[in-house]
Amino acid sequence: MQANKALFGLTLDPQNASPGPFVLGNGDFFIEIPVAYGCSYSDLTLTGANGTAMPNAAELIDKGIETGVESRMCNAIKVACYYLEAGLIRKPDLIITSNSCCDAMDTLGNLMNGYKPWADIPKFKMDAPHSFDEESYRYFGIQLRQAITFMEDVLGKKMDWEHLREVCLLSNKQDQLLLEFQELKKAVPCAANPDFSRLGFAYDRWTGERVSFEITNWLEQLVSATEERVKAGQGIEGVNEKVRFLWQDLAGSWPPGLLWARLQKELGAICIMDYMSYGTLTPIDLSSDEAMFTSFGKRFLLEDPMNRQALHTTDLFCSDILQIVKDFKCDAVIMPAHIGHRDTNSRLKIVRDLCREKGIPCLVLGIDIWDKRYMTPEVAFDRIATFFQSTGLI
Repeated sequence: MQANKALFGLTLDPQNASPGPFVLGNGDFFIEIPVAYGCSYSDLTLTGANGTAMPNAAELIDKGIETGVESRMCNAIKVACYYLEAGLIRKPDLIITSNSCCDAMDTLGNLMNGYKPWADIPKFKMDAPHSFDEESYRYFGIQLRQAITFMEDVLGKKMDWEHLREVCLLSNKQDQLLLEFQELKKAVPCAANPDFSRLGFAYDRWTGERVSFEITNWLEQLVSATEERVKAGQGIEGVNEKVRFLWQDLAGSWPPGLLWARLQKELGAICIMDYMSYGTLTPIDLSSDEAMFTSFGKRFLLEDPMNRQALHTTDLFCSDILQIVKDFKCDAVIMPAHIGHRDTNSRLKIVRDLCREKGIPCLVLGIDIWDKRYMTPEVAFDRIATFFQSTGLI
């Protein structure tokens, strides 16, 4: 809820918005750049996703459908489309978009760029190659450097390059702490709620306090407390750990609180990893300006969680599954098969065959991670519990 409130303050509530110019996009824009520049940045895709966690989520989703978007589109995007078409989004000072891992996010970017009430707003669009090699990282990094020049020209203020490096150093420290917590999650029993990885990533990248000393302090306390519990051989307080599973998709707005928490409490089944929790971020290289922006390019194309899992090859997708199962001692893989993720769903048979070959129990659910009406939390719980029982895990 804290992350939701901070994000909505940027996009939907001008009176509580952060000071400085407002930049709007359809995906992650290397938050280090707007933080160092002294402006606020909001990802409209994330705003829509957080809308599905609101008390009136069903109404928002249904209103999104009325905007005319494709019926099978991800409901996070539908809500974002509704916010946009209803005129509820703060008018930004400039718009920066990119083609991304998701056709729905690309559609949202196109809608933003073509939104008539914002015809006068300066816009910059980046091209993301669907590959992961040094040349691709440099290619995207060059565009990010050009985006800063664009911001400077539009907003009439130069980037403080020394401050950008300071922000990057703090960002590197936060990412290192997230990776340390990720390593601590490998302990059996798991010493702290593994969902803190996802929350830490969200606080670091998405809230109003992003890349801040406050977030760094929170992560330091998390790592320190978890280290003590690992040394003492303690698991999650009040949980008798029996099963560790990989949730191979985004967490969504309702599964962590209404499904994972119940599985953990009643069955001792812990969601040890999910898309947003799997940290693969390498430090930003500050040896030169070119190296820094190439690092940004690598983060976007390969290390941003959803881009990593959805933008690239099935081989990388499956390799990550096997690596996570091995490293985090997972007993099972759950494929939510979110209705809006057709990229992931095209791989379901391959993943099931792979898991069968490796002797890893695998369950395909078929839910909507943003709309619990599609498959209710109660039905999802019963299906997972039956799966664990039938495979002998509980």
